Amino acid sequence: MIENIGQFLSNYGYITVFIGTFLEGELFLLVAGFFVKHGFLSPIPTVVFSILGALSHELMYFFIGKWKGRHFLLGNKYTKRKYIKAKKLVEKYGTLSIFLVRFIYGMRIVSMTLLGATGYNMYKFIFFNIISLIIWSVFFLFIGYIFGHIATLIFGEVRNYFLLAGIIVILLGFLLYIFKKERRE
Repeated sequence: MIENIGQFLSNYGYITVFIGTFLEGELFLLVAGFFVKHGFLSPIPTVVFSILGALSHELMYFFIGKWKGRHFLLGNKYTKRKYIKAKKLVEKYGTLSIFLVRFIYGMRIVSMTLLGATGYNMYKFIFFNIISLIIWSVFFLFIGYIFGHIATLIFGEVRNYFLLAGIIVILLGFLLYIFKKERRE
């Protein structure tokens, strides 16, 4: 079992980190930090691939916002008022909002689309987004690393519990998905 996980991570670990941070983010970084602690992943490539995955995701929504976001937001009176108000806020707090939104769960898609729709400078967006992604990825990888260390202190050799840990992570991810879905409705 452990050999299979080790083989999978040595072959596909960084691609998995890229896809995981593209789709979700924090949960995958916590798991990746756990695997960094136990030597299955190296820290620097894990940070790089997590940044690339999240950046790809956010650029996609930024460009969707540039492409159709403004048209959609100006399409009716309610969203037009919100768009004008949001544009003023982005103009006033734009760079800071990139950093703040990074740590507010479930807000990145909306804010990245809005930044694109309000005409926020693309190069400025990329620059400050990369800086915030570095802080974000190191922070959550470190928490996962600490979790791996604590698990080792409590359970001893954690590698014997990877199947149980995997099931727990999948269940937590599923519960998080359900929670997010219910909050949107």
